[in-house]
Amino acid sequence: MTRREARAPAAAFALAADPAQCRAGFGALLARADLGPAAAAEVARRYAEPHRAYHDAAHVGLLWLRHLLHGGDAGDRDMALAILFHDAVREPLAPDNAERSAALLAALVPGDTLWAQAAIRATADPLGHGGQDGRVLRLLDLDLTPLAETADVFARNAAAQRRECAAVSDAAWRAARRRALQRLAGARPLFRTRLGAIYEAEARANIGAEIAALSAFSGAA
Repeated sequence: MTRREARAPAAAFALAADPAQCRAGFGALLARADLGPAAAAEVARRYAEPHRAYHDAAHVGLLWLRHLLHGGDAGDRDMALAILFHDAVREPLAPDNAERSAALLAALVPGDTLWAQAAIRATADPLGHGGQDGRVLRLLDLDLTPLAETADVFARNAAAQRRECAAVSDAAWRAARRRALQRLAGARPLFRTRLGAIYEAEARANIGAEIAALSAFSGAA
């Protein structure tokens, strides 16, 4: 871990508590992606869709800001494209959002975007991804960092994700959420890059606390 990264934890968690700063991060990310006007407008439109309560512009802006905060290359356009497009298609409960997001990148951005497309496809199942490309693993770890937020921000994110899946019954949501969290809890390690030194313990604490709360609710029902 670099000296800069060792100083980062407080700033890293403070970012997520400031949605306005995260939305500003989206603007910086969009600028770095260097899209044509029509493509930039289409991506911005998608992240402003009314059904997005969690997977919105602030989410991808936060990931870009954390990429930079933890020593990431500000000039890495491929990483910028991967972060920007990885949730560009987001239909609640759809199994192919990552594949469609990669396809959207290919359709909107000319030139060689194959690495970014592959990285986006990996986000469909971060725990199941078996590749060893360090930059892909960094993207996956960045996307997992919201698991490690402070308790109030973690609860806010969980509520936002619930709103995105409003069509699902409360019982079905709790069961699915518990299964997903238990799978995360079983990953050893959860983070596969040096970001784990900052986020692993906090993420596991949040995951464990919510599993316990869901289990207690289920037992009381």
